[in-house]
Amino acid sequence: MAPSRSSRNSLQSVDLRALDYLTSPSANLLCPICHAPLITPVQTRCLHTFCSACISLSLERSLTCPVDRKPLNHDDVTPAPIMIANLVNDLMVLCPNREKGCTTSCARWLVESHVREDCEYATVKCAKEGCDGLVERREADRECVHEEVECAFCEGPVRKLDIELHYGECPKLSSDCRHCSKSFLNPELAAHKLICPDEVIDCAASHFGCSHSSRRSELDEHLTHCHFVALTPILQLHTERIETLELENKAIRQKLDLLVPPRPLPTPLSGTSNSNDSSSLGRDMTSEMQDYTYHLYSEYEQLRSDVERLNAQVRELDVKQDMVRFSEGLRYNEEMAGVRAAINGLRMQLHWLVANRREGVTAGAGAGAARSVAGSSAGGDGRRMSDSARQVVKL
Repeated sequence: MAPSRSSRNSLQSVDLRALDYLTSPSANLLCPICHAPLITPVQTRCLHTFCSACISLSLERSLTCPVDRKPLNHDDVTPAPIMIANLVNDLMVLCPNREKGCTTSCARWLVESHVREDCEYATVKCAKEGCDGLVERREADRECVHEEVECAFCEGPVRKLDIELHYGECPKLSSDCRHCSKSFLNPELAAHKLICPDEVIDCAASHFGCSHSSRRSELDEHLTHCHFVALTPILQLHTERIETLELENKAIRQKLDLLVPPRPLPTPLSGTSNSNDSSSLGRDMTSEMQDYTYHLYSEYEQLRSDVERLNAQVRELDVKQDMVRFSEGLRYNEEMAGVRAAINGLRMQLHWLVANRREGVTAGAGAGAARSVAGSSAGGDGRRMSDSARQVVKL
């Protein structure tokens, strides 16, 4: 019984960003962030179009538009007009399995269904019941290649799919060295290839520019007088420095792209690849870089002016705060002086009252004593002087 069509559906995923296009897409259909044709295009409040995934990732890093650096958040991003989505989906692409042999080309919106249902080079499950192996769709109707068979030489179990590869490694089989034509067992052949004296190899300094190549047995004579080998330590040092500078330039370029994402450069038209077009393209690239540099410098100047303005405002606020604190201090000092004056006035009044009372008590005591002396001499009153003094004190 033949397998159903649904069981032949491929589980192979398609990366839309890795597709190859029949013609170069228009620059208006490229995402300013990934510089690839738009995928699920969205539009910002400032009317710029991006891939949905690209702008989401960009907004997680900075809440500004990657093109004009204006403030932007997720609420300002909406789906792009359907016309833009139709334009990018109608672009003609090659099948992602073209390296395996598929020559089909179709619109981008059809490529996933082509790979899932029709591509003869897409991977599908093996048609044999109970087998979980994967094969190409064009081989699905053949016998199962995942079954194990016995090797006719070493009698070991080998999958049918790997039988040819096994013959090249089977320990019971021998093969000829393609350099010296001597026969060796497969396990020994791999070790022999590393030391075969008849193998033609390049000079050890070939990656530095030496073009000499000879048999391994004759290479030692060349190494004794090769100038590139003598300069290898210096050339290696320069190579390491260049790699370090390239890494630094790459990091600086990434930071620059975050600040000012590069715009897509103009693509030359077909049939116009002469020297004049090359020079004009070079001038365009130079002008683009000058524009980016000027834009970055203007952004830097604007940020610096903003910082200076904020510093001036902070200094002005500090002066105002000092004046307010000084005024409040003067007011508090005046209030404290008034309180001190009132306390001093109360203190003086209290002293006057106490002194006045003391004078009244002293004067009353003196008058009472005089009257009691006079009364005792005149009338012979038998009261003592201490009694009259007590009465004065009670009064």
